Amino acid sequence: MTRYAAIVADPPWAADLGGTWTAKADKGRPQRFYPLMGLDAIKALPVESLAADQSHLWLWAVTQHVDTAFEVARAWGFQPVTMLTWCKPGLGVGQFQCNTEHIVVARRGSRHGNPFGMTGGTWFGWPRGRHSAKPDAFYDLVTRSSSGPFLELFARTKRLGWDVWGNEVDSDVQIEALA
Repeated sequence: MTRYAAIVADPPWAADLGGTWTAKADKGRPQRFYPLMGLDAIKALPVESLAADQSHLWLWAVTQHVDTAFEVARAWGFQPVTMLTWCKPGLGVGQFQCNTEHIVVARRGSRHGNPFGMTGGTWFGWPRGRHSAKPDAFYDLVTRSSSGPFLELFARTKRLGWDVWGNEVDSDVQIEALA
């Protein structure tokens, strides 16, 4: 079994995390686009068994769930190191018109022999794509800053040089997810 040195994950956080989302459907609510998972199910994923002893995690979270992302990173066997911010062009939806997303960057294993490459800062003005799609420049950043092999969890498309797992792609790894 392949053990991955870099793992990217954008979990489908359930609307009940923090009570900030309602069942009302509008263009910005994630449940309109894909099935959601509760925090316990996300934390229970066997990510640690997929990770190399020396590895990096790049874990996406929206602003109201950054604290939860730190909790998930630790549950998966990683220690958070820093947080990056994607400053999306234009205004978003909701009361605060959120137009940022965050990436908790974490490490498994010692920092010695497991360094991150230079990122070029902690905020990025990448363009938007379709709902939940991450910019190609983000994947370039990961491959520049972490060594492979690479795995994307909750992937929506295949990416050259990466293994993927998700309900919208032909997965390269098998993971049992709790409902």
